[in-house]
Amino acid sequence: MTTITAAYPDTSRVNRSKPYISKGVHEIATNYDSRVFDVCGAFVCTTGNYTRAWSLLDGELVMSFAMGEGLKGTSVIFRPGENVDEEGKRIWIGNNNGEILEADILSQSITNSRPGAHGRNEIIKMYRHYNELWTLDDAGTLHVWGPDDRYVPNLSLGPTQTYRVPKGHTFSMVVGDELWHATGKELRVFQPTLDGQTQFQVIMRPFILDNAGDVTAGTTLASDPDKIFFGHSDGKISIYSRKSYTCLEVLNVSQYKVTSLAGVGQYMWAGFNSGRMSVFDMNQSPWLLKKDWQAHKHPVLKLIADPASFYKLDRYQVVSLGADNTLRTWDGLLQDDWLEGEMKRRDTEYCTFEKIKALVLTWNAGASTPHSLRYSETDAVFIRDLLQSSGSPDIIVFGFQELVDLEDKTATASEFVSCNDHEKKSESDDR
Repeated sequence: MTTITAAYPDTSRVNRSKPYISKGVHEIATNYDSRVFDVCGAFVCTTGNYTRAWSLLDGELVMSFAMGEGLKGTSVIFRPGENVDEEGKRIWIGNNNGEILEADILSQSITNSRPGAHGRNEIIKMYRHYNELWTLDDAGTLHVWGPDDRYVPNLSLGPTQTYRVPKGHTFSMVVGDELWHATGKELRVFQPTLDGQTQFQVIMRPFILDNAGDVTAGTTLASDPDKIFFGHSDGKISIYSRKSYTCLEVLNVSQYKVTSLAGVGQYMWAGFNSGRMSVFDMNQSPWLLKKDWQAHKHPVLKLIADPASFYKLDRYQVVSLGADNTLRTWDGLLQDDWLEGEMKRRDTEYCTFEKIKALVLTWNAGASTPHSLRYSETDAVFIRDLLQSSGSPDIIVFGFQELVDLEDKTATASEFVSCNDHEKKSESDDR
């Protein structure tokens, strides 16, 4: 039975500082309309009317070429390498005309191509499954590209197997050996194989959640491998079991559309169409909102937690692409937050504490000029009386409301006229 949690995450301990990466560049402007990207270690690559790659160490543009008249890249992925050292050197690019290109980043050259790999259908997704690549077009054709004798996918050999999935794709991802594929609210599970001997459709009927919007994002967590998490257009996250193929829970996490999810250790990173990003700790119920910040001016299009950065850069980076055509790099380990937490936990070892008294006061000046205070006895003595009766506080905090900007001649002139009228009225009363 599905549990529906109406409560939003606990925000009592949220940290709103931006988790910038300690080394390398924090931000890269793509300078063109870029909607998809991939990252592997030191390189990040985007595609669209151009395909470009940058170094995340210094921000240098290392590859750039135009896709051609009437063509644009619609999907991109780093091709598996023959060994660890070869990872992150070549990419596959799928375009809107059904063609797949293979490019070498450092030489900035097209090393292979497959015209008509998907007929003339737009290639909308590319997935990695160990040393295989899977490609999906908008007509529902799924190609499985198996490894050659060098244990890497080879465009020259063509796809090893071809399958069909429903049209209307809104999100999909590889989980283990399976493809979880969403069309709006309908979620299906498939198992593509190289030999085609296994039943392709794992569950006969799709999952349909009536109490959640369209599926728009998804991820898994290494700390909870049995569960799959999906983001929805109405700000909800649903949780499914990989073993029983059932929906376990539906939670409210935001009022905004969830556009991307990424699992990092025990935390879930989420991007929203408001441009904000959040990090959730799921070890309590309701979840704890650990971090929340404005990451982009426009919607977050995609988040990628890059496992290759562990062994290539000695860090764990999370990269986001916004609709503001900007790539930003974040610290997936949240090291600054960890250090701050450790320092607070051990502050008794290096700090001494004593109680202090604070006086916090606020005064509504009523848009009065200093000259006009003499006509209000309570205003004239307000601060003096409060200080004399406060009992010698250690800290005094003053707050003022409705102050007049003395540099604003219009406002001060108006107050001066008002004061003169008050003086004339007083003189008349005295007579």
